[in-house]
Amino acid sequence: MTRVASFAIALVLSATAYAGAWGSGSFENDDALDWVSECVKSTSVAPVLAAFQATTAKYIETPEGSKAVAAAEVVAAALGKPDPQLPPALLAWSQRHAGALTNLAPSAHAALGRVLDPKASELRQLWAEGKPNKWPEAITNLQSRVMK
Repeated sequence: MTRVASFAIALVLSATAYAGAWGSGSFENDDALDWVSECVKSTSVAPVLAAFQATTAKYIETPEGSKAVAAAEVVAAALGKPDPQLPPALLAWSQRHAGALTNLAPSAHAALGRVLDPKASELRQLWAEGKPNKWPEAITNLQSRVMK
């Protein structure tokens, strides 16, 4: 095996996040950005509710966990505590639906608790692999921002 091939394999095996993620931010993954494009087209808070409901499953797959995190960011924005990286279209959408979204703060908090649970969340398990990272802190910070 060549050095280049060995290096490439080592690089793939040492990844600290799942494919489709490039950072620990709420919107630094493909699943969250796909959800954002669906959400901003909606005329109701149904996508946010669906994202939170998906976290009640016995085991939360990575895409559902990422969507729940993005949905919680929408609630935080409606509460006046937006992430600086919140996509502008999503910020505008959250402001249009602020009344309904603020009522979902307890659901956002609970969903994030499930996403942080290593026994229930594939996303948490994936972020626990490899070298230390800021993902757990980012989710804990978000959890505090969705408190009324």
